[in-house]
Amino acid sequence: MATTTVQMDYKVISDVSKGFKTAADVLNTVAKVLEVLINILRSMAFASMGTTLALANYLEQIKNKIKPLAKLCTEFSGDLAAAVGDHKKGDIAGKRYFGEGVRR
Repeated sequence: MATTTVQMDYKVISDVSKGFKTAADVLNTVAKVLEVLINILRSMAFASMGTTLALANYLEQIKNKIKPLAKLCTEFSGDLAAAVGDHKKGDIAGKRYFGEGVRR
């Protein structure tokens, strides 16, 4: 009869989880800064004959890419932290976090 042993280095996985959390925090901060810059550029658009409006639209595209990436990093961080907690408790069902796919 074959047995399966699942081992996990808690510190390494916890550090990766914290790294994703940090990345999410940084991305969320960048998105907030971009939002402020976009609002400033849009308010200046009339005086600049539309040049700043083009830049604002460009920055908005970047911001719209950053928000889902931050959400994804937050999800990965939570999944990894939950998997460590489940593994410590002996719950092998923690693998479900990685089989569900990304929730959007």
